Order: sequence, then structure tokens, then C-alpha cells
Amino acid sequence: MPYAPELKSVIARYAKSLAVPNGLQQLHVRKKHRPEAKHMALGPAIVLTSVSAFEGFLEEFITVVGAKRGLSFAQIAKLANTNSPSLRDFEKNLVSQLGNWSPNTWRSQFALTVFSPPQLGQSNWWTEVDISWEQALDQADGWLQVRHSLAHGLTRGYLSEHWPTPMRQGHHASSVLRPQKDNKYSLTLHGAITCARVFRHSSEALVTQTALALGEKPPSWRAVPAFPLAGADQE
Repeated sequence: MPYAPELKSVIARYAKSLAVPNGLQQLHVRKKHRPEAKHMALGPAIVLTSVSAFEGFLEEFITVVGAKRGLSFAQIAKLANTNSPSLRDFEKNLVSQLGNWSPNTWRSQFALTVFSPPQLGQSNWWTEVDISWEQALDQADGWLQVRHSLAHGLTRGYLSEHWPTPMRQGHHASSVLRPQKDNKYSLTLHGAITCARVFRHSSEALVTQTALALGEKPPSWRAVPAFPLAGADQE
């Protein structure tokens, strides 16, 4: 049987990976007026690094769970063979390994506060809203499309741009971005912080349920950057 590390060791490496996007958000000047280009680059950089950290964490966590279940190396390799995995894929993988969550009420009790971008023609004021688990899954899908466009050079993430539609049916990048004129959308620091929060806090919820399903104490997430909403001035 493969050696199975403790769940907390995977969380510790995720915290280390998230130190980069967490440091990037702290570099932003957070002025109310339009920032310089070098500061505007921080938004897309936070999205790229936070999603990359999530993907690495997901693959390692799935592997550790498989090892704890006593699977063979071949079975674990098959489970961890993912291609641009989403938060939705993460949950499906864990459910396929552990069975449905028990108790299953945590989904209805889940709530995460994120920034909601102003609609076209409204002020610059970003509001805070609570999203459900299903909304978190949908937003995560949208942020993966944002990351895809950035990683493949389809957009820069600066100012207002046209964002391409997804190759496969699913949530458009525009579903999580701020609408602008002429069917353009923009990615700002607020959006980037929301992206990081969706993946980080939703992952914590899945890890907690996984630990309970394995009969273990849920590991602490105290050392994992939380990307707080407080302190992000309006753009």
C-alpha cells in the first residue's frame, strides 16, 4: 500500500503556493483612481498564480486521499490524471472516491462573501455578496475561463477587453468580470481577490468534508492566506 502523508501536509504546501498571489495583492497601491499599468498587471497575475496553486493542490490532495484508501499506484495515477480541473471536478472526484458526503447538509449551509462587480453604467462601488455552494462552483468555472484566456495570450487582463467564449459549453469568463461598453469586460483587483477566495475557501470546505469522511480531524487552515475583502479600495 502506498505511503499516505497527512492531510495537513498538503494544506501546508497549498499555503506556500498561495503566498505568491497573497504577496501580489499586497503590492497593489489600492488607489481610487485608475492605477498605473504595472499595478493593473497584478490582477491577472493573482488569477494566474491562485488558479495554478489550486490545480497543484487538487492533484496532490486527490493522490493523498487515494493513498489513504489503500489504492494502488496505478489507480492513484489514474485518479490524479486531470486536465485543467475545476472545483466541480474536484468535488466529483472526491465523491467518486468516498461516496456522497455524510452529512450532506454542509452544501446548503455553505456561504462565501465575495465582491460583486457593478453593472454597466453604475458607479465604481463594488458590493459584497454571499454566494452559495452552487454559485461558487459556477464562479470557479468562470475564473478558469479567465485564466485560460490569460495563459494563452487571448487577453492581457488590462482595462476593457473582448473575452473569447469557452471552447466547450460552460460558463463564460464574462460571468465573473466587470461589464464595460461595447461588449467588453475588465478584470480588476476586486475580481482577482474574489477568484482567489473562491478556490481557497471552497477547497477548505471540501477538505473538511473529506477528513470527516475518512474519520479524521479536519486540518487547520489558519496558515493559508484567506484573501480578505477588507482594505480593497474602489477602482
